[in-house]
Amino acid sequence: MASMKLVQLFRRYLSIVATLFQTLISCFFNFPILIKIADSVLSLYFLIFCDLRPVTVDLDDGETTVHFWISGHRKISRPNLVMLHGYGGNSKWQFVHQVSHLSKSFNLFIPDLVFFGKSYSKNPDRSVEIQARSVVGGLKKLGCDGGKISIYSISYGGFVAYKMAEMWPEMVEKLVIVSSGVGFTQQQKTTEMKKHGGDCCSEILVPRNPMDLRRLINISMNTGLKFVDWVPDFVLSQFVTVMYEKNRQELLELAKNLLEREEEPQLSVITQKTLIVWGDKDKVFPLEHAYRLQRHLQSSRLEIIKEIGHAVNIEAPTTLNNLITSFVLSA
Repeated sequence: MASMKLVQLFRRYLSIVATLFQTLISCFFNFPILIKIADSVLSLYFLIFCDLRPVTVDLDDGETTVHFWISGHRKISRPNLVMLHGYGGNSKWQFVHQVSHLSKSFNLFIPDLVFFGKSYSKNPDRSVEIQARSVVGGLKKLGCDGGKISIYSISYGGFVAYKMAEMWPEMVEKLVIVSSGVGFTQQQKTTEMKKHGGDCCSEILVPRNPMDLRRLINISMNTGLKFVDWVPDFVLSQFVTVMYEKNRQELLELAKNLLEREEEPQLSVITQKTLIVWGDKDKVFPLEHAYRLQRHLQSSRLEIIKEIGHAVNIEAPTTLNNLITSFVLSA
């Protein structure tokens, strides 16, 4: 009798343990704990090794909050450099290979563009202009209203940077544009998207599942991140959840505005000295566009990096860092 009770008690505890184990495994695979941990590690890296600190700025419009990483100890002897990311995640994930190097030469201001990372707005406007106004509004709140800034931008960030240079020429001194389709017509944008099997922007820029994310990475990369084929689906699913689910609708609307909006018949000519950097294997915005943009801007020069795709910041960060540093610091 006693042995039967002991067996029943053992089975009961075994059932409880099995249930707890199953719950933990379910949380591990379904809750984005791995990406949350990685994101926290990146924050510590920015804080400890790059002398950057997080700042959240509420703009005067009463609708918009912009999150920045900025240099913790700014020096007058260093130029101010604003870094604008593209569509593949927030500023931490896109610039992790660059901030340590660039923080040694510049006072850095690295915003999450609105609806990316921790930046948000109640404003229904989804244009590039509202992104530019939000970044500039945040910079002025952080003390950049009287001094000059240089901007390094990649992909979607390039559209924002170009608009900032156009609207605030007295503020923007130099511009670095990397792999950005500034000046593309609506037809050209649509054509490039359809080359990769996407009939609408959501299928390319705002992935819903691991297959979509793998396609985005493969389009963006030529040599880097090939190991993504070996990353388990549950890890990629967690990345999609963290980066895209919170503001998915807003991100879709931003992409739609960018890709379906017809540009002005003639792209405005900015006067700032501009460095254009491109990977010769870019499958998102082909290399011929880099030459076209260079011809359009008289005060520009073009640097082409061999065997590199769209994501120059990830595939060739050291080369890109050296180009940015030498260009911005040059007299």
